[in-house]
Parts: sequence; C-alpha cells; structure tokens
Amino acid sequence: MNLSEFLLSRLKQLGVDHLFGIPGDYILPFFEVLEASDVQHIAPCNELNGGYAADGYARLCGLGAIAVTYGPGSFSVVNAVAAAYAERTPLVVISGGPPLAAYGDQRLMHHILPDRYAASMKIFEQVTVGTRLLRDAESAVTDIDAMLALALQEARPVFIEFPQDLQLQPCGAVPDWRLERAPGDPVATAAAIDMLATRLRASDRCVLLVGHEAQAFGLEQPLTQLIEKTGVAFASVFAGRADFLSGHPQCVGLYHGMGTLDPVREYVEGADTVIWFGAVASDFNLGGSTAQLTQASEIRLFNDSVEATEGTYSGVRLADIIDGLLERLPAAHWSGEGRPARGYSHLVDSDYAADTDAKITNQRFYDRIATFIRPQDIVLGDAGPTINMAHVEIPPGTRYIASGYWASIGGGFGMSLGACIGANPEQRVIAIEGDGSFQMTAQELSTMIRYGKTPLIFVMNNRGYTAERLIHDGEFNDIQDWQYWRLPEVFGGAAGCEVRTEGDLEAALERAAQHDGPGPLVIEVHLDPLDVSDAFERMSAGLRSR
Repeated sequence: MNLSEFLLSRLKQLGVDHLFGIPGDYILPFFEVLEASDVQHIAPCNELNGGYAADGYARLCGLGAIAVTYGPGSFSVVNAVAAAYAERTPLVVISGGPPLAAYGDQRLMHHILPDRYAASMKIFEQVTVGTRLLRDAESAVTDIDAMLALALQEARPVFIEFPQDLQLQPCGAVPDWRLERAPGDPVATAAAIDMLATRLRASDRCVLLVGHEAQAFGLEQPLTQLIEKTGVAFASVFAGRADFLSGHPQCVGLYHGMGTLDPVREYVEGADTVIWFGAVASDFNLGGSTAQLTQASEIRLFNDSVEATEGTYSGVRLADIIDGLLERLPAAHWSGEGRPARGYSHLVDSDYAADTDAKITNQRFYDRIATFIRPQDIVLGDAGPTINMAHVEIPPGTRYIASGYWASIGGGFGMSLGACIGANPEQRVIAIEGDGSFQMTAQELSTMIRYGKTPLIFVMNNRGYTAERLIHDGEFNDIQDWQYWRLPEVFGGAAGCEVRTEGDLEAALERAAQHDGPGPLVIEVHLDPLDVSDAFERMSAGLRSR
C-alpha cells in the first residue's frame, strides 16, 4: 500500500466515507488514489467552502477531511479551519506540497512564497492542535496516525503537509489502529472533583449552561445521566446548543442574557451556582454581554480545565469530572420547585394560524418554523438567523448546527453542504440563511445539485447585514438584491419560490413538505431591513455599548 492509500484507509476506518477537496498539481497523485478508493471525493466550488463543508460533515459523522494543494489552496481554507478549532470540530487538512527536495534547496516554484516554504506550517500552527510535514515513507505512517489520534482526542483540526513525491511511495508495515482517550492529570482531577462535589452539595439552586464540548467529546449519555440523577436544571445557550437535550423536562429554556425570557433569566441569574459546561462564556453567549451573572456564582468546566473562585484546575477531562460527580452527588439533590419550563420564544406546539393576507414578519416566520421542524431533521443557521433560531424550541431528535462562536458569515451554508453529504437518506436538511451570509457561499447550490441533494433553504432577504445595522448602520451594510429563489435554475436545479405574506409561507411549506428535487428548494423570505426580535435588539444594544 502506498502512503495515500494508507491515509485514505485510516480515514475510512474512522468513519470518513467522503472527502472534500479541490485538486491542484501538488496534490494530484493523492487525488488519483482517492478516485480509485472507497472514500468518495466531494468537489466544492472553492477551498473555503470545502473547509466549512468538512466541518459540517464532521459534526454529524465524527471526523471530517479536506484535501487541497499547497499555497493558494491551503491558505484559502484557513478561516474554516479556525472555525473548527474554535468550536471543537475534529478535522484533517491534507495539503499537497512541492517535492521533498525543494524544501531543502528552497527552489523558486509556483504557489511558493519566496524563501517562505514553512509559511503554511506556521500559519496552521495557530489554528490547529498539530501540524506535520511528512518527510519520508518510513516515518509518515507514524506521523499520520499521531495526527489522526490528536484530532480525535482533542476534537480539533490537524494539518498534514504531504510532499508530492511521497504520495505514491510504498509505506511498508501498517500497525493496527488504537485510539486511546487522552488521560487527564489525576491529581488535578481529584482536586477538581472534591471542590465541585463540596460546592454543589451546598448549592440550593444550580443551573448548567450546556455547550458544544458535550457533543464534541461524546458525552451525551453520561451528561444526561448526571442531569437525571441529580435533578439539576439546565439551559440552552446561543453558541453550541446541546440539541441532544431538546425536550428534556429539566430544561428551563434558552439563557441569553437580556435576550432571555424573564422567568428563565430570573431563574438562572438567581442561582447560587451557574456552571458553564463545555460552553464558552463569550459576549455572544452572554447576550451581547448583557448577562447579570456574578463571578462568585460561576464555574467553568472545559475538557482541559475547571475554573472557579476556588482556583483553576488544569489537565482535567470532562468525562472524568462527570464520572466523579455521578459517584459523589446524591440522587434528586435538586427539586424542580419554582423552575420555569420551555422558556423559548417560539414553541413546537404553538397554536399558530396563518393570516393569509398579512405581511410576513420575523416573529411570525419563526413561530411557524418551530411547528414545521420535525424530529430527525438537521437544521442549520447562519449569521442573523442563528440569533433567532436560538429562541426556537426544537423537537427531540432534531440536530441543530450553527457556528455561533466563531460566527463567520457564510460558514453555515458551507456546513449545510457537509450536512447534506453526511445525513442519512431519511433526514431532511433545513438551512436558514441571512441574505448577506448566503452571498458569501451561495455557489455551493451547484455542488448540492451535482450530488443530487435536496435541502430546504430559507433565505431571509432583508437587503443587507441587519446584525451590523443594529450596531452601527450605514450604506456599508447594503448588499445587491439578488433574486435568490431563481438561483437553482442557473445551476441546473428547479426554481424556488418567494414569501411576502403568511399565505405565501404556507404555500412554500406545503411545497417543501413534498420536495424531492431536482436540487435544493430555495424559499426567499422578504423582511423589512430592521424587522428583528426584541431579543435580537437587546443583544445588539449590548454590543453597541461596548
């Protein structure tokens, strides 16, 4: 087996059935092997979108991969890799490089920065947990296995630079694959569990704010067990929503600073202990820094640290913390007395009734979408719609994906492509896009059509960057007004439809319920530029005041 075959076989072994990528001469030998392999190549329209797509795929399938050529290819994917690093997504970036000898003599070649052969490695060191230049066939097997293990252990991207003349080299003996969980520091872990158990036993009201690391590290089952054993309340957050807990009776709703419904905000902010469980206490998760939480009440649990007023404990693992708390905390320690429930602005079982001739509004659109989403759907948000979707209750079994922390506009639609590829055939993929974010990555409509995917795409046309308008308005927030609903025709799909009234929305959703292609159904929803929810406005006010 040659090195490319080995790398692809390892990816396949780890559940990667599809690899995103764009060929270039430095990576062509790898692509020749890819074409003959059991891993299907998915060709996006550009490397940045491919990186986003690999991220979306990884969130469903556990690991994503993208292959690009050196220089323009690798540099183009950097922003998507940074998003995966920030939000804990395991991703493998394979970058073809010039022949190995060129690294030594620094010869002038295309795609190479003069005297900067190490530029890619240095750049990716900042946005990955590991980089490796493969230098010979003998060590490459060990290097590849080490990078794959690191990506999975840390739930973050790695970067492998693969010189052109090594890609078809025989690799010799292939060891068995063994992935071991990265161990935590036993002393720090024991001390952290002691502190947490003592503090939580004395806590009258505790609330967990559950974020993206719970799923990144496969902790859904043990965390649910801890929640149900202890009776602890938990809230959803804006960035890294724990969709696996949707519909759980101990969920109080969404906590988002001043954007929160009053009963939820009062309950969370009145707690003597608030635990950020794998959730980043960023300004976005704090509702534009409008949250009224005290440092004394907060504990922050991450997969590598516990931070509290009692001290910081480094080198811990969330799985070990959960195991320790399951052992140390009593059953039914917290009751549900006075606890709010289903604190979302848009409920799945609302008694929505369309006023056929009424102009569609932001509030009414999300009221209706909450009743349209079904269990097992995969729902993705991008830019402004992620703020609104955070306030939408979703049914149990729904998968929700959004980049709410890195928040690169356009990323959500790229992730939608990855979700289309990674989804099971019976799952609907629903993407809710801002018009500005959609214009960043809209060409992936072509890729969806090429591979026979039929997602439902709602483009919220409010003629510009409304999220930015609410912070500081100006003509710089305007964008060209496209006829979004007609775009699939350009790429060989079917025309979509426009929504201006509640009656139009009902007709569009009826069509969506029956949609089977060709390609995506694009539903363009016309809204006034400043038509936003109260929560959206309050979050923006917090950002304006910084």
